[in-house]
Amino acid sequence: MKQALQNLCGYKKYLALFGLGALAALSLPPLGIFPVLLLSIPGLIWLSQSAPTKFKSFLGGWAFGAGYFIFGLYWVSAALFVDIDAWGWVMPFSLVVGPALLGIFYGFIPLLSHRWRATPTAHVLMFTASWAMVEYARGHVLTGFPWNFAGQAWEHTLPVLQTVSLTGIYGLTLLTVLWASTPVVYKDSPRLARVTAVSFVLLALFGFLRMAQNPTVQNGDTVIRIVQANIPQTLKWNPDEDWRNLERHIELSASPEREENPPPRFIVWPESASRHDFGHFPEIGSYVGQRLPRGSIGVIGNIRVTADKNEIPSAYHNSLTALGRKGEVLATYDKHHLVPFGEYLPFRKYVTFEPLALALSGIGDFTPGDGPKTLRVEDMPAFSPLICYEAIFPRAVADGKDRPAWLVNVTNDGWYGMSAGPYQHMAISRIRAIEEGLPLVRAANTGISAVVDPLGRTVARLGLGEKGRLDSILPAPLPPTLYAVVGDSIFFALLLVVGGAGIFIGRKKPA
Repeated sequence: MKQALQNLCGYKKYLALFGLGALAALSLPPLGIFPVLLLSIPGLIWLSQSAPTKFKSFLGGWAFGAGYFIFGLYWVSAALFVDIDAWGWVMPFSLVVGPALLGIFYGFIPLLSHRWRATPTAHVLMFTASWAMVEYARGHVLTGFPWNFAGQAWEHTLPVLQTVSLTGIYGLTLLTVLWASTPVVYKDSPRLARVTAVSFVLLALFGFLRMAQNPTVQNGDTVIRIVQANIPQTLKWNPDEDWRNLERHIELSASPEREENPPPRFIVWPESASRHDFGHFPEIGSYVGQRLPRGSIGVIGNIRVTADKNEIPSAYHNSLTALGRKGEVLATYDKHHLVPFGEYLPFRKYVTFEPLALALSGIGDFTPGDGPKTLRVEDMPAFSPLICYEAIFPRAVADGKDRPAWLVNVTNDGWYGMSAGPYQHMAISRIRAIEEGLPLVRAANTGISAVVDPLGRTVARLGLGEKGRLDSILPAPLPPTLYAVVGDSIFFALLLVVGGAGIFIGRKKPA
């Protein structure tokens, strides 16, 4: 394979790199076929070693990244079909141009490691370090997009996924790239190949032991009910369907004639399940609250309004409200990490895009909240709300100074239909639970809704496109993980070790 790839030239080489990137996308949820990385990553390395200039190294990485993101993020364009007549013109940009631009990040991977390409062992180590640095940058630059890292290829191998409790997803991504690079170095450096194999076995063993020693335990007698109304996106924001949509959630929330024992303590509705601010419309809050099961608290995704002294709306928030049995607002949380071009338009300070802003959200720009927040309601376990894609950001899902007992992610993935998007979102959210050692309760409008324990084991689940409700125990949290305590420090230490080893090995033989 190495010789065949390195014999390619011209456009055939870049087509091969594009194809290798597309192949790597098969490692992502829902498929999670990790072995494809043993072909795609070595292929990228071998072709990078034959690149004669830095510019051509960059172009090769870009071609790989374009294939990876075009096929890994194809589902983003599914949102346009909600109103294809109005938004069909955006299709080429969302399906090809946007992912190809994102692929530019991957152009820097072979570029940063270009100097060491003549020394295979040093090149693999520097390539791995460069990949890890680029992914960390991708997760932070311009508000960040930490989606579809190589470490997520372990979606179906939960013991290996436990590594994120030590290193976080950035650390597991670094290790995954290093493991996948083994075919490149097993002849030139059998010692490095043995080290990578041993590290994989040890971390997998750590994961097996961690799971064996920590069975799923209920948090007291707390029972959760998740409502998944499965409302099509075409009806979600239709004013004529507004009240019927609310009634669908109420119907699924209600207990049968014979009350459960114990009854559910929390009734969790998805993002924007209600378009009403219960503080400004207490009669609606009372209507909803009185129809919840006895003794329960509603955890409801809704729109919250901030008004000026004249009671004129001055700001809108994508929010979550804890609603009492009498309709009283017990606590609120405003989403702080808004989606660019979805919930707000960047650079509005300099350029006015009001028509587009109204088209995207229906009300214009949302206003962000203050950050991660722990909500405490009566004597129930405290929780950290995460609205929609806030769950994709490592180290930003819980208040480190006020640790919650569980994470609740309310979302609406209905924009993306029966595609890979909701599966990827669910997989990323589950990683946050393992990183923090906290259970996750996820309510999605059209799915996937689930309860996940602190080790990522699925306790209960409602599939994509299903209508129903899900009753489950609330798993108890674990003590803070190493990652929850030290954050990305272990990742940076691994980065220094791998990068330092690459520089040391290649110090006498730069290209």
